Amino acid sequence: MTTVDQIIIDWFNSGFNGATYPEAGNFLLVLLSILMAILLSFLIGFEREFHGHAAGLRTHLLVAVGSCLVMLVSIYGFGSAFPNRDPARLAAQVVAGIGFLGAGTIVQTGLDVRGLTTATTIWVVMAIGLAAGSGNFLIATLATILALVCLVLFRGIERYLARRNPTVHLVVPSEKPVLKDVHSIAARYGITILDTRTEIIDYEGKSALRITMRCLFTGQSQITSFMDDLRFSVRPFALSVSAEPQ
Repeated sequence: MTTVDQIIIDWFNSGFNGATYPEAGNFLLVLLSILMAILLSFLIGFEREFHGHAAGLRTHLLVAVGSCLVMLVSIYGFGSAFPNRDPARLAAQVVAGIGFLGAGTIVQTGLDVRGLTTATTIWVVMAIGLAAGSGNFLIATLATILALVCLVLFRGIERYLARRNPTVHLVVPSEKPVLKDVHSIAARYGITILDTRTEIIDYEGKSALRITMRCLFTGQSQITSFMDDLRFSVRPFALSVSAEPQ
């Protein structure tokens, strides 16, 4: 079945139905592929740059352009010297290799892991670059739109859901191992800790560990008992709770 993208490719490769040389049409098709990769990756990279992530606009643009270039070389770069070549072989290497770049954006601070979404967007723009390079412009555009919906629209949904989950802030001496005790106390009251962030800070001239724990939606009485037990058992410098469930 002939697709819209295939009609576009045939139109370019025929020299716009004989209006010019096929080589000129093919050159413009290659240029269109690169420009599509730049435009689509720009939209995703701008969103990452806007929110201050380490892998921003330039990184996403370069990943998409590089992936597009690999796909173009795989399709057009060998001419008739290798008639039985498989264009997907180079693309497969890109899919495997981009994981190393994405892993570089993932940072672990204490028990907190950051950069997973950015690593995923790098992988997505790689796929978009490959799609643009292979002439699948419609698929690349639809994938970009869906990725932006996930990044922009679902961000608000995540924030809404996060407001329903109480966040406990705990400051203890930095040399005091308390995480195991905190998790044991939470389990005692049936509280599930979704994620934990730790940070070394200066508290009234002392080295302290600030622990931020986001808990699964639970009853107010459980949170109150949890806080009281923490005050008695852990004896923190400071203890507070925010975004309590309504």
